Amino acid sequence: MCGSGTTIDVAKELNRKVIGYDLNVVRPDVVKNDSRKIPLQDNSVDFVFIDSPYSDNIKYSDDEKCIGKISCEKTEFYDELEKTASEIARILKPGKVMGWVIADQWIKKKFTAVGFLMWQRLEKYFEPMDIVCLTRHNQTSNTGVWHNRARQFNFYLRGFKYLFIMRKPN
Repeated sequence: MCGSGTTIDVAKELNRKVIGYDLNVVRPDVVKNDSRKIPLQDNSVDFVFIDSPYSDNIKYSDDEKCIGKISCEKTEFYDELEKTASEIARILKPGKVMGWVIADQWIKKKFTAVGFLMWQRLEKYFEPMDIVCLTRHNQTSNTGVWHNRARQFNFYLRGFKYLFIMRKPN
């Protein structure tokens, strides 16, 4: 779930070996793959960074297998993301770290604590190290159009995402 590949760019700038997987390939250095079956050996990776879907409110991909087609209000959403967490635990070396970006949802006058619901699933596989709030500065939701829509339709603009930093136990 590397999306547009920003993490690939950063890793390359730091002279790190990197592989980016996604169902929606948007550039040639992204490998088409489902995160629920990662084609790497057990205990072979030093670090994993994932920016997973937050729900079905954004079109992430046309692929029928896309987890982003499932509402975060359904248990199935977390069940499918947990399969990804299990794969990350399988490929990550013991004692190594992963970062998972995710956000909550406020839609149709209903709040869903996506981050905390996912955190509970991640704790089955990883030891918590930290939670970081990533503020959204230059995203399209931080514009006058969205501010007006939020007032008109009575919903909140989420101002942050979570970055969960967790370690695979030794």
